[in-house]
Amino acid sequence: MTSILDIDEILFIVVIIALIFFSLVILNCINKKESKMKNEDKAHRDMLDLERITKNIETDYKPLNIELTSYEQEQENNAIISYEELLSNKNNSHLNYDENYKGNEEISVKKVDLNEGSTVMPLKSSEFEVTLMSYEKEEAFLKALKQLQSDLVR
Repeated sequence: MTSILDIDEILFIVVIIALIFFSLVILNCINKKESKMKNEDKAHRDMLDLERITKNIETDYKPLNIELTSYEQEQENNAIISYEELLSNKNNSHLNYDENYKGNEEISVKKVDLNEGSTVMPLKSSEFEVTLMSYEKEEAFLKALKQLQSDLVR
């Protein structure tokens, strides 16, 4: 039987094609592994850079002194609670609940006891004094406002 290709030749070609296929698969796996190792190495170098930058910030950080304008300084002085007081009391907040309060059984509601053990700071006395105007002065003021309004409308 004489055919174009013998069985031995067909088997040889199939083996060669299988070897080429397996070598391509192995080369692809090697490339993926190298790419993964490069990415891991880059991530490790980036992490070392971040650690170095973080250490530099921790050692060399010096907070800037903020220069307040006169208006800002006045607002800070006249504030009910200053920024420093807010920072110092930020961890002191807690609520005391009234244990004797009986609310709706379906909804869990607790009554806050504002008197017992509260850490509410007493309000500072105001520097401003409120005085009432006399009736005549108030009438004159309202008349002047009406006159101003009519002048602005024209």
